[in-house]
Amino acid sequence: MPLNKSALKRERQDLVHRARNRVIKSKVHTAYRNLCESIIAKDREKTEANLRVYMSEVDKAVKRNVLHKNNGARKKSRIVKRIKNVFNENAPN
Repeated sequence: MPLNKSALKRERQDLVHRARNRVIKSKVHTAYRNLCESIIAKDREKTEANLRVYMSEVDKAVKRNVLHKNNGARKKSRIVKRIKNVFNENAPN
């Protein structure tokens, strides 16, 4: 239990920030799941649409400091690489 005013305020702020960060991370995870489903179904149009949504959600999370910028770049790079492997028949899986 916090003992001074600044610690009490910090605790209140942490609760608000934690809730906000959880919402943003949840949006990223949901966009990722939708993208993975369209990749598994091999639906190119749906995959492209879901990729734009996923990239946007990751960028928003990075902008709001929920994700580190390198973490966001790594997530985007890995999913694009995976999509290219699935939709390019010549590439090894």
